[in-house]
Amino acid sequence: MEDDLNESSSSMLPVALTVLAIALGGAGLYFGMTANQRLDPLSENMEASSGSAARVEKQLANFETKLAELSAQNDELKKTVNRLRVYSSQSERDAKQALSGVKANREEMVKLVETLNQSGPKSPRAEAASVSVVSDQTVEAVTAANEASSPTNIGSATTYNIQSGDNFAKIASAKGISLQALLDANPGVDPRALQIGQAINIPAN
Repeated sequence: MEDDLNESSSSMLPVALTVLAIALGGAGLYFGMTANQRLDPLSENMEASSGSAARVEKQLANFETKLAELSAQNDELKKTVNRLRVYSSQSERDAKQALSGVKANREEMVKLVETLNQSGPKSPRAEAASVSVVSDQTVEAVTAANEASSPTNIGSATTYNIQSGDNFAKIASAKGISLQALLDANPGVDPRALQIGQAINIPAN
């Protein structure tokens, strides 16, 4: 009897092991499939995150490129502003020098013409020849200075019509006024291009 039990136990052991192995295999397969199903979304999320990271890196690279371009443009603008400042300073200095030259030429012409005028009466031809000694550049400077300056208050000024042989120096001497006052009273008149019958202003004494 005891031998029968031993034989029965021995024959049941392989069957039990087989059933246990099948059960364990089924459980492993089940858990493996379940884990795989859970891992698939994680893999997809990781792939999506990887794609998003790549897009972010690309956008960052674009931003860095744009920042570099803007920095270069900013440097160029700074250089342009500095050049404009230099040009402006140079132009201002040139304008001041030109104005000083105009004033000096104007004073020189006035003194020269008054000196010639005080040397005695001359014929119209001689006076015209004396005035022509002044360079065209000096006369142009006087004209430009007169046009740039505001006209002085001439009070009860009168008019005078240019006659043959007249010039500003002769008219100023005849009217008993200074050449400078006559020039200031006629800022728009070119003393080199006087025409017979042209009306000019004669300031009050």
